[in-house]
Amino acid sequence: MRINQNAVEISGTPAQVWGNVLIPTNGNMRLKIAGDVLQSTHKTWLEKRESWTRIQNIDSVEIMEAPIYPLLAIGSFLSFLGLRGLFDVNIFLLFLLFLGISLILFAILKKRRYLAVMSHRNTIAVFMNKPPEVYQQFAMNLMLISRQLNAPVNSQSQNRQSHTQAA
Repeated sequence: MRINQNAVEISGTPAQVWGNVLIPTNGNMRLKIAGDVLQSTHKTWLEKRESWTRIQNIDSVEIMEAPIYPLLAIGSFLSFLGLRGLFDVNIFLLFLLFLGISLILFAILKKRRYLAVMSHRNTIAVFMNKPPEVYQQFAMNLMLISRQLNAPVNSQSQNRQSHTQAA
């Protein structure tokens, strides 16, 4: 298998992980495969943060599409408040109902896509701002390198012996 050199670096909007919820943060994040290390650079107006993670320690890479949960929660709340407008025929409450339903539909239809790299100790999440194929290729390259680095030494030497015997 050959690594596509076009997908050794990606960028997007950074996310902060709080439990199982991803929260978008300000700035720009860049992930780059540099040898056997994944370098992540997070830049904001005031600061620049860099971290390096050994690719050998990466457990999994996840690409996911999810609704915008804060909008879903606000829309549900507004819809619940506006339901009373159906019985009282209050224009303001009907407007709240309409606004709540609109927010719910927007949250479900306009999903956010992100890539998450999970290692032993941390999770690096990036919201996508390019076509998903670029991120999929990056994820496949990252897992391919991880698989090569985590391959047992015995299987590598056996592969070399079988190649020399075949020649």
